[in-house]
Amino acid sequence: MNGKSSATTSKKRTFPILSFLRLSGNKKWDYVILGMAGIVVLAFIYFGILGLSRAGQKLQYTPADVVYGKKIHAVHGMDIDRSPQVLETIPANLSEEPVIRVSESFFDFGEVNSHIVLRRTFVIANTGQSALIIERAYTTCGCTMADFTATEIPPGKVVLMTLQFDPGFHEMRGTTVRRGVLIETNDPNHPIQEIWVQASVR
Repeated sequence: MNGKSSATTSKKRTFPILSFLRLSGNKKWDYVILGMAGIVVLAFIYFGILGLSRAGQKLQYTPADVVYGKKIHAVHGMDIDRSPQVLETIPANLSEEPVIRVSESFFDFGEVNSHIVLRRTFVIANTGQSALIIERAYTTCGCTMADFTATEIPPGKVVLMTLQFDPGFHEMRGTTVRRGVLIETNDPNHPIQEIWVQASVR
């Protein structure tokens, strides 16, 4: 008798602990509902972290951080001299390397008219510990040009790159085109930075 009584008591003690999981009164449906709720929670966590990481990538700067100096005008130049260059400033300490970051590496103009020249300004920052040097820059097509406010970016500063895309340069109507600017720098971990734009030309 004592054994049965203790078993019954044990069941009564454990049931109240699990009773909050009983949602529909049917065990199978309870598991389905709980599983779906778990998936929703995980999705919120995933997209929340993704949103935070994207927000964290946004470059913060003031007008005083923009550098103006020796300018670069980048044009189509896939046939330019590709021989390696000796850098003027090579950090002695690897922890003092320059680090390039851009405000965005891709922008979609959407649907555009072929007779309107498009412009977009990108921010190029140096988050490293020594000067970031833009050694050369060129575009992937004659329809695209880019102007930089300076070639040397001190630590914590930025330059502005204004990209210009002319959809009427070639016959592009009825197509979606993608054009890019390639930027070569002395960032040893990211020597070539690509920035691309896209447009659907009417």
